[in-house]
Amino acid sequence: MARTSQVILLENEFYIIKAPNGKVLEVKNFNTENGAFIQLWDYAGHPWQQWKFVDAGDGCWRIQNRFTGKMIDLVYGGVVEGTWLHQWSRTSGLSQCWALEPTRSGRTRIRSVLANKYIDLVGMNTANGAQAQIWNEVPGGNQEWNLVRVDVSAAQLAPGVAQERAPAQTPSQRKHQNDLVRKLNSAGRGRKA
Repeated sequence: MARTSQVILLENEFYIIKAPNGKVLEVKNFNTENGAFIQLWDYAGHPWQQWKFVDAGDGCWRIQNRFTGKMIDLVYGGVVEGTWLHQWSRTSGLSQCWALEPTRSGRTRIRSVLANKYIDLVGMNTANGAQAQIWNEVPGGNQEWNLVRVDVSAAQLAPGVAQERAPAQTPSQRKHQNDLVRKLNSAGRGRKA
């Protein structure tokens, strides 16, 4: 058990990471592969929108997706402003370690331990599909998150829920995207520890 600014994180509980506008971080297109991007979307109770905070020691956390079991990670272990977030199988690398910092507004900033930068949204976009990235600390709500525990009774999914929001891509486009992600991930594996 650990306390952040407005919530007590409980072991084996799941949370949504909610922006001030009510949208949440999720795994894009409920993709289960390494390299799937993290984006902002309306919350609909799906497990790919829910996260477990796994103690990584020294006050740091790994953030594990409920649906995929993978961790929020920095693409290629990048440390520069604008490095995108994706999911990756658990590693011992610091690119999956995050510190939770309270804000004056009662929300939480999530800081990459490796890059010393905060989870942010590309272009300060708050629309569905906005890509998550890291950026230096700036004032404003685009780096402030509410961590809200998921009510277990409300977290149950009906069969076939994956069909509710199908990706906007054709199967051919999705295959091409997955092939590209595999190639990028293969090229970056030397950086994963």
